[in-house]
Amino acid sequence: MADTRKLTMVFTLDNGDDFKYNLAAPKDELTKSEVDVVMQKMIDTQAVIKNNHKATAIKEAYITTTTQDVLA
Repeated sequence: MADTRKLTMVFTLDNGDDFKYNLAAPKDELTKSEVDVVMQKMIDTQAVIKNNHKATAIKEAYITTTTQDVLA
C-alpha cells in the first residue's frame, strides 16, 4: 500500500474562471500561510496565465492524499 500526496492551488482568473495548479509530494508540515505567500507571489509576477487570462486572486488550496492498494 502506498500513499501519494498532491497540493492543488486554485486561482481565480481575470475572466472569472478558475485555474488549478498541482504540485506533487508537498512537504508534510506545509501551512496555509506558506502556500498563500507563494500563490500571491505567483499572481504578482503574472506566473499564472491561461488562454491570455491572468490569475487575479487566490481561491483556495488543498492537499489530496490517494492510497493505492496493489492487488496480488
